[in-house]
Amino acid sequence: MTNTTVHQLLLFGLFTVATACVGMRDTAAQPPSDTAPEPELQLGGTVPGDSLFFRLERTPCFGPCKAYRISVYRSGYATFDGILNMEKEGPHAHRIEKKVLEDLLVKAQELGFFDLKDKYDAEVTDLPSTVVRIAANGKDKTVLGRVGAPSAFKQLVEYAEGVLLPMPWKPIRIEP
Repeated sequence: MTNTTVHQLLLFGLFTVATACVGMRDTAAQPPSDTAPEPELQLGGTVPGDSLFFRLERTPCFGPCKAYRISVYRSGYATFDGILNMEKEGPHAHRIEKKVLEDLLVKAQELGFFDLKDKYDAEVTDLPSTVVRIAANGKDKTVLGRVGAPSAFKQLVEYAEGVLLPMPWKPIRIEP
């Protein structure tokens, strides 16, 4: 390996660790009031006992790949973290209607998400990964798709992006 390649791999590794830490913020704060108009949401927003229902993540690559993470909780509270090459970058939040959560689960079940393998990958460098996690009906399944993911997985990702990315995400104000 050349020094340039090693340097790029080290930078990518550091970037990956740094972006992973961004998603580890405390989200245990109370949700913002739905009645008080506020231009930005406070960090957090899940309610006590709330748990993850759906997560969609696209990881970075060495090129112009879009990288982001969307987490949707059972309460409908959702976070979007634009990591790289996204129109909205940084942490954002929004409330998702219960119907959208139900539709995501129905689509996942129709496409056989819970029957998919946990990982579709190969020893290939510089390809982004797509990770989908669904925790519902007593099941908690995570699927990583990078190389050779089936059509059902790709259809679910396309559906989720079509529903979730256009949401009116509001920036989360991070206070020191």
